[in-house]
Amino acid sequence: MRSNLKRVRKRAIVERARHSTLLVLLRGSIILLVLGALAAAAIPDAFAEGMPQTYIVNISVVDEKNQPVPGTVIEIRLGEVLVTSATTDASGKTNFTVNNTGAYSLNIHKKGYLPGQTTLEISKGTAVPEIDVVLTSAVLSQQNIEVKGEVTNPVADTSSGPSTLAPAKANDSPLRPATLADALPLIPGIVRAPDGSVRIAGLGEDHSALLVNSVDVSDPATGNFGLSVPIDSVRAIEVSETPYLAEYGRFTAGVVAAETRRGGDKWSYNLNDPFPDFFIRTAHLMGVRDASPRFNASGPIISNRLYFLEGLEYLLNKQEVITLPFAQSLSTSKAINSFTQFDAILSPTQTLTGSFHFAPHSLQFAGLDFFNPQPVTPNLDFHETTSALTDRLAVAGGMLQSTIANRIVSSATTAQGTADMVLTPTGNVGNYFGRESRRANRFEWIEQWATRTFHFAGDHTFQFGSVLGHSENVGRFYAHPVLIQDANGHLLQSIDFSGAGTFDVADTEPAAFIEDHWALNSHLAFDFGLRVESQTITYTTRAAPRTGFVWTPDEGRTVVRGGVGVFYDAVPLDTYAFNTYPQQTITTYNSSGVPVGPPAEYMNLTAEQAKSTFPFVVRSQKSGNFAPYSIAWNVALERTVNRFLLLRVKYLQSHEQDMLTLQPEVMQKQHAFVLGASGSAQTRQTEFTARIGAASNRQFFFSYVRQYAYGDINAASSYLGNTPFPVVRGSLTARLPSEIPNRFLLWGSYALPHKILVVPHVELRSGFPYQPIDVFQQYVGATSGPQYRFPNYFSLSLRVSKDFQVDKKHAVRLSGTVTNLTNHFNPLEVHSNIADPQYGAFFGNYDRRFVLDFDVLF
Repeated sequence: MRSNLKRVRKRAIVERARHSTLLVLLRGSIILLVLGALAAAAIPDAFAEGMPQTYIVNISVVDEKNQPVPGTVIEIRLGEVLVTSATTDASGKTNFTVNNTGAYSLNIHKKGYLPGQTTLEISKGTAVPEIDVVLTSAVLSQQNIEVKGEVTNPVADTSSGPSTLAPAKANDSPLRPATLADALPLIPGIVRAPDGSVRIAGLGEDHSALLVNSVDVSDPATGNFGLSVPIDSVRAIEVSETPYLAEYGRFTAGVVAAETRRGGDKWSYNLNDPFPDFFIRTAHLMGVRDASPRFNASGPIISNRLYFLEGLEYLLNKQEVITLPFAQSLSTSKAINSFTQFDAILSPTQTLTGSFHFAPHSLQFAGLDFFNPQPVTPNLDFHETTSALTDRLAVAGGMLQSTIANRIVSSATTAQGTADMVLTPTGNVGNYFGRESRRANRFEWIEQWATRTFHFAGDHTFQFGSVLGHSENVGRFYAHPVLIQDANGHLLQSIDFSGAGTFDVADTEPAAFIEDHWALNSHLAFDFGLRVESQTITYTTRAAPRTGFVWTPDEGRTVVRGGVGVFYDAVPLDTYAFNTYPQQTITTYNSSGVPVGPPAEYMNLTAEQAKSTFPFVVRSQKSGNFAPYSIAWNVALERTVNRFLLLRVKYLQSHEQDMLTLQPEVMQKQHAFVLGASGSAQTRQTEFTARIGAASNRQFFFSYVRQYAYGDINAASSYLGNTPFPVVRGSLTARLPSEIPNRFLLWGSYALPHKILVVPHVELRSGFPYQPIDVFQQYVGATSGPQYRFPNYFSLSLRVSKDFQVDKKHAVRLSGTVTNLTNHFNPLEVHSNIADPQYGAFFGNYDRRFVLDFDVLF
């Protein structure tokens, strides 16, 4: 448990003043990497005890739609010697027995599927892992083949080369993710911002797409991810930055695609983290700190016909803001997160899957920090549901997938009272100014047909698809007055609001796409695709051509991928509610408290974009005719050095244009807040990753990401989101708020004898940028000096777990986790107002913390 927390304050620093610290910590990270490599390859088996003479290995084979693949032949070899072979049954499962330890290679074959290969390491005194294999149909060869992360036929793979994350590995990490989104920071290029949101390639959630079983589950009103499905219900996670497949739309940064698990052929249950964690201060129990009990059940309702899966979790977290007194320092979140899925095998050629995600959650004192104590913060309440029905039918040698889905997000933003909100350089007082209630929903009908392979001038696999979406956003936003004062309490400005923002907007989004994966030979393949889409509320039609390639000069040990394409953001529906928002009247006062001139009344205006010079956008001349887009390209080199080491280098460059902005302007002598599409951004990212270790339970992942992200930071989402800031700031071009120039990440797991698992997590990165503001809460103009940043962030965390077998069917897992093991100073806040007497001082830090966990396995 945490010891007494200390407040620490440091003077502001800029990037170049921290280079020496960065080099020291970098050396430590490299040492850990070398030690991890040596451990993965060289720790002897002499520690193993209790040597069983036979080992039974269980294998499950499913296809890319998570359906069992019966009749799959698996050849097991030790070196060049064929030890045995096995064939999967109707449920896609089989097992085999071996008598010796060692590193086995498994070759997996099934007619109509791309062949796969994986490795299995059996050691003395360690449990034999179950092997889950995902085969890809030959008629879906543009999809990723994932067999323990190794691809044996790279030319049949997509040119995008997504990053993959195994949920089971994420669960073992010190992060202990409860949801899909919680696990994403384990992937290079993804960080969690100070506000808790996920940032991909330097951009926010509203620039990315979150897909669960091919269904877009982002909030139709804001574009945010919301509360994602439980991590225990997820089978596979893929993250692609600007993928070049035309089936993906509604993003300019990246796509997170998750596939959920199917119920197994035997009933299984597990209960994770059943006991809460407590606050302990000065040896006294101070109440529950957090609780995250998670229950999972799956199994057959009708054998070989109907399967069931349920993932249910209750999430309670009292986040302590250590820069405030303990009694006023807690921001409490509560959630019920349930995912239910039924899978029916209707015939050998048809399956039907139905799922329902139910996620009510609330946050008391949202955005709580030193500058916004509890009375100033709002409460947020959400009710999210997603239902989907997917039919898969083998037809004409291909696969037809039909999906209908409906997502509903209801939300309410309330204040702690009715007092005016007061903004000062040293901290805010009063009550939050905004109140909002809304209900947004999105209905989707998706059709996708992947054809059989056609043989002319190589092998062609086509995919055709269409999407018909309809979204609505209905609600009301109103506001109370806001006062701006200086550090001495003198009134500088007042903001009054007139009118109640009642809105009711709707949008229809048709889209169609075609793709061709063209394999010229066993060494070279291309992806060609075109996506055409529209948002009727934007009066635009957009075309997105994309192309990519994958080339291997040898037999797959070296793979080069690359591509270029056009991508479009989906414009959130909150954008078109802005015109109905309450209008602001701003009065400015002199030092004596006397108004300076008449009050300025600001209209809410939505701009009209000029006729597009971009050749792939056709727009009508209407207000709100927005089409934010990016042009991106990348190239990646992947090299399998040996079965212990896989290396990958990737470079990405993207230029975003027509991004949504909100800024004050004077138009025809009339003050106005203008919502337009005048923003732009440039991002460049170099990524190096290494996978060290052959066995999945003795593997480490190292990554270094070098990133540049520069552009307009006055995004419209700052005023249109769930917790808008009342001051509309002027335009400023600077480093984007989530740009991380340097990030090192090392994590993985190492299995020891006696069912002990050690999982370290090391992160070293640059601090987030911040922008100084003045006494009027406006951005201070950019200077020629370096970007203002938080100090470098370093965290070393460690989790150790051990399984205890109670009987043949039950086991318990005890684990201990320590975070920020070195107690490194990672400041939480900074005095960023130049009128603050303590301007430039960093303060607040989460000290070393110990946590004990207890899981029950059935």
